Amino acid sequence: MDQVTKVRSYLKREQWKSIITECRNSGMSVSGWCKANGIVEQTYYRNLKRLREEMIDNLPATVEGLEKTEAFRKLGVQTPVVIRIGGATVEIAEGTSQQTIQAVLLALQSVC
Repeated sequence: MDQVTKVRSYLKREQWKSIITECRNSGMSVSGWCKANGIVEQTYYRNLKRLREEMIDNLPATVEGLEKTEAFRKLGVQTPVVIRIGGATVEIAEGTSQQTIQAVLLALQSVC
């Protein structure tokens, strides 16, 4: 991949991070926000999925000996876990879904 393509890809990824953050902070449903902002809902979700997959790809190869996919599946939160990154603090309670944890990590990645 040449430098121009890398820069273009990076800028597009950063733009979608911003769009997703704006949507989530709007207090509107994804469907309503997309309609109000002229974005095809399917395009929103496709880019959200791509960003999540990139985030998973950037995780360490193993978490205490588990493969990445196994780590998310098998990691159980026994007591609240507190994560502090920069000025952000996130508390993950027992029973929090994998999808929610991934979404929170994605949001943190975009702001930190």
